[in-house]
Amino acid sequence: MQKKFAQYQAYSNANQTAPKTRQIVMLYDGAIRFLKQAKEAVEEKRIEDRFNLLNKASEVIVGLQSHLDFDHGGDVAKLLFDYYMSIDNRILAIHRSQDMVQLEAVIRDLKQMRDAWFEIDQKMETPAASPSVTASSTEQAPSMDTPIGSLEVSA
Repeated sequence: MQKKFAQYQAYSNANQTAPKTRQIVMLYDGAIRFLKQAKEAVEEKRIEDRFNLLNKASEVIVGLQSHLDFDHGGDVAKLLFDYYMSIDNRILAIHRSQDMVQLEAVIRDLKQMRDAWFEIDQKMETPAASPSVTASSTEQAPSMDTPIGSLEVSA
């Protein structure tokens, strides 16, 4: 019980202090960590742990998906919605099949997306370095109130 409170407190602190893009990176890190742990659980035939870890990863993905802002995010929000739906469906399939190849592919895909968000986060820290990253049509990093799906990357 105390561990869950500590985890909640850590997420609450991050929500108040970290930029949205950094929070997204942290969520991807968590989902990837849960999937790696689920992979270990599959290898060690720890069925309940695998189930719980895959559920945790799925909850992170669904959480990301549920915070998309379709009003401001446009096509990016729609693409991310479909991406998250695909990842969640693949995790659901892994529940049934325990397919290690598929599990590794999901981890790899999430790492690629995590790295893209990390790049965006780094550019948001130094907006003068790269004018190609904007948040809701401004040259500044998003405020804490900026919805996830409204972050845009222009070419």
